[in-house]
Amino acid sequence: MNQPWQSHPPQHNPYGQPVQPPAPQPQPGYGYPAPYPPQQPMQPMQPGHPYPYAPGFPPPSGAKPGKAFFLGLLVAAAVGSAYAGILLASNEDLSRVGLQAGYLVVAALLAVGVGTVVGRTGGRGAGPHVWAAVLAALGAYFGVANGYVFTLLDAGGTDLLEFVLENEPMAPHKFWWKRLNGGVALLGLAVAAGGAYGMAHMISKKRPNQY
Repeated sequence: MNQPWQSHPPQHNPYGQPVQPPAPQPQPGYGYPAPYPPQQPMQPMQPGHPYPYAPGFPPPSGAKPGKAFFLGLLVAAAVGSAYAGILLASNEDLSRVGLQAGYLVVAALLAVGVGTVVGRTGGRGAGPHVWAAVLAALGAYFGVANGYVFTLLDAGGTDLLEFVLENEPMAPHKFWWKRLNGGVALLGLAVAAGGAYGMAHMISKKRPNQY
């Protein structure tokens, strides 16, 4: 006699073993992992850069050699022209010792000024540092040479300047060399060039984002 409350095993389970319900499939969320691998977050895009930075690569360089050259040239021309104006204003009272001392002071000022602006904008490359040395030396040289030219123009105008240059084209250079007594002339160039190079190198090392 069959009892209605007893369940009959399914036909495909001849041994009468209880059937286990299927295991629940993990669903995303609610503590279960997602059925696909998690996506790696992309590196943030930087302004002005089309691609994100890859690990191990430095950020873009902040060095601007062209701007460094222009600023160095501007500083060298400004300081040299200012010194030429001082020589023009004091040519009657300035002694040789005073000219030499002023020349060395201007060379030091050029080293600091040109080296600073180039070091801040040119980066760590050797090229901008060399340009800083060249520009500073030229500023010191032309400061004295242009002072001689300005004095001739003030004394006799363009006629006197043309007369002097026609008879002695190297007159400004000879004034720089002989009036400064040779060794002092070279020392001023060394102070300007070496100081500007060292200053640019030292300042650029303190700016880690420039390469």
